[in-house]
Amino acid sequence: MMKMIYAATFIFLTAGVISGAPSASPVLSALSDTARFSWEIPQGGLGIGFTFYAVSPAGDTVFDDGTFEPPANYRDRLVYQGNIAARNVTFTLSNIQTSDAGTYTCGNGGTNSVVQNCGQKLVVLGKPTTPGHPMSTAPVYNQQVTLTCNSTSTTVPADHGLTLTYTWQRDNTDITVTSPGSPYTFTVSSRDSHSYRCRARESQGLESVWSQVYNMEPEYGPYQISLTPSTSSYIVTEQQALPSIACSALCRPGCSYRWLHNGTTFSSGTVLQGQADRSKTGSYRCQPSNTHGSSESVTISVDVQYPADISMFTVNSHSGSVTLNESDTVTFRCQIDSNPKSEVRLLNGSGELIRADNSLIASYRLDSADCRQRGNYSYTTTNNIGAPVSQMVELLVICSPRLDDSVSKQLTFAATLGGDVIVSVSVLAYPLPTFTWSRSISTSQDLTGSSSPVSDIAVSARLHLTNLQHQDFGDYSLKVDNGDGASVSYTVSIEPAGPPQTPTQFRDLDNATSASVWLSWLPGFNGGRTQTFMIEYRQFATRTWTVYKSYVDTDKMMVIEVTGLISGDIYIFRLQAENDYGDSSRYVFVETTTAGDPPAQQKRDAACTVVVSGATVGTFILTLLIGGIVLMVLYRKGYRIGKSLKDARKSPSHPDPVEMDNRGYSSLDQVNVQAQYSHLDEESEKQQYTELKMYENTKDAAADTSSHDGVAETPSEHHLTYESIRASPYQNTSSHSQGPDHGDS
Repeated sequence: MMKMIYAATFIFLTAGVISGAPSASPVLSALSDTARFSWEIPQGGLGIGFTFYAVSPAGDTVFDDGTFEPPANYRDRLVYQGNIAARNVTFTLSNIQTSDAGTYTCGNGGTNSVVQNCGQKLVVLGKPTTPGHPMSTAPVYNQQVTLTCNSTSTTVPADHGLTLTYTWQRDNTDITVTSPGSPYTFTVSSRDSHSYRCRARESQGLESVWSQVYNMEPEYGPYQISLTPSTSSYIVTEQQALPSIACSALCRPGCSYRWLHNGTTFSSGTVLQGQADRSKTGSYRCQPSNTHGSSESVTISVDVQYPADISMFTVNSHSGSVTLNESDTVTFRCQIDSNPKSEVRLLNGSGELIRADNSLIASYRLDSADCRQRGNYSYTTTNNIGAPVSQMVELLVICSPRLDDSVSKQLTFAATLGGDVIVSVSVLAYPLPTFTWSRSISTSQDLTGSSSPVSDIAVSARLHLTNLQHQDFGDYSLKVDNGDGASVSYTVSIEPAGPPQTPTQFRDLDNATSASVWLSWLPGFNGGRTQTFMIEYRQFATRTWTVYKSYVDTDKMMVIEVTGLISGDIYIFRLQAENDYGDSSRYVFVETTTAGDPPAQQKRDAACTVVVSGATVGTFILTLLIGGIVLMVLYRKGYRIGKSLKDARKSPSHPDPVEMDNRGYSSLDQVNVQAQYSHLDEESEKQQYTELKMYENTKDAAADTSSHDGVAETPSEHHLTYESIRASPYQNTSSHSQGPDHGDS
């Protein structure tokens, strides 16, 4: 290479220095581009007598002392533009090659002498290598994940000082990242799969091609839990299968499934399965889970229904057979195990005491136990699933002896002279009693007697009397003892068979309608034969008796309705009993009024009655007295008119209605006038005639008293409400319900 001497003053550097730092910023150039170099020779960088030259990174001298004589590999590419005199080194280098990269330095005096801080670096830019497959930690929904992208710079020289940055795309769309470094950290915000790729870019340089696509599939815990079918509640019957319900959820990785019953694990698997029993009633939830957690479905309810069962039945907190004293409080209590709830009935035999619907508990209270309430009590329950079930307890009530009042007239018995009679007395007691028969006067009859149970609380004491003589008629004593308290004694009468006794307690029940009234009476002793009762009536303004109807004795309190009456009218009723032996000795009377306004004629008659009542009553009493004297005279003269009057009353020539005879009557009470006039001579002298008074209604009558044989009675005492009569065990319900066409006998 030709060297040229340049006349200038230079400062020589110490020999042996072979390198120096560039004095200007690096020149960046891509392959095949043209690079322009320009730097300034530092002051004192060259000494006098020394040759200045520029050396390439390959060690070739590009030019010296301002003489441009580049080597062959630079000759066509290098253009010098500098001015050494001005201390400026400028040149261009075209068609840059990788081998051109490096530091261009200044030298002086020799090839190994380098001027410090004189030169410039050429950086030949290369495309970064294609990044590899992006790497990441395991992506989990709603957690952070880091993607990494790795590329290598191809720019020379290696100490070029340039840095690589990275660009990311998701599903081919650029992503703005806060940090351009290789790791890309973000929170996974979607459970969906996405593709990611990256590329590298060198600062002031080139970009790499895109990396391979990384398909990221985030993992996540279960969500979108669904049940098939989606019904929220089910009703099944015990011993059937539970409803088959399939559970599904979205999970990555896949979920395992279990079913919870009332919060406790019931079964595993996606489908709810099992046999239904009552313990399976409750709430069910499906719980899918994986490594990232678990979740629960909506709650479904399953109602397992089963037949009713009686879980507890007690009497006064005791079960089985319960013994208590009469008048004790009794509480029956029952608890039911049933789904659905049940109909519960407490029965005493076939009678229903209480009934509770849609219930799981029932109770019944007796404030005061009665002897008759002994027996078997059962609770029966059903909910229409399966057959009804029952449970029973036995109630034993300790009670002292008393007559069984459901058996009427049991202390008087009729018999004939020389005949036989079986006396039977029914007694209530628990424990069952013993009986002792006795008589205050001597008798040839065997009084041993016998007894037989009628029920758990009733026993019948029997005494068989044979070939009855006059001395055998009369009273007998029956002593009853069951060890509970004091013994009791009853007087049993043996009476000669004959006409029936007069009925008692003949009453108006004060519940009249406009066309009917209700009457009641208590039958007397029937005289040993079946008796019937004849009801007759007369209207206020008439003296004619009309036969209404006959009723057969029921041995109970008789209650009847008399129909076909006139609204607002006043009626007088009379009652007589008869059997095969004849009639009762007297009538009983009662006065009553139908509902409504009285007829116009009756109003006028009533007004007149008020004016003349005193005179009328006095006249009537006087007439009765005179009639009594006349009858007594006739009797003493040998006349017997009783039978004739009776026959005349029953004669076809006197059909019903019949004329009222001269028997006095009083409202609400008996009249002691003899119905059989054959005994008139014995009664006429002591006969007390009752004041004959017309009452506007029975309530007015109740305020007066009537006198019979010197005994005063208050009619109001005989008033009994219809409700209280209906509650009586003597109620004649069959007669009560009969109409006027069904009671005649």
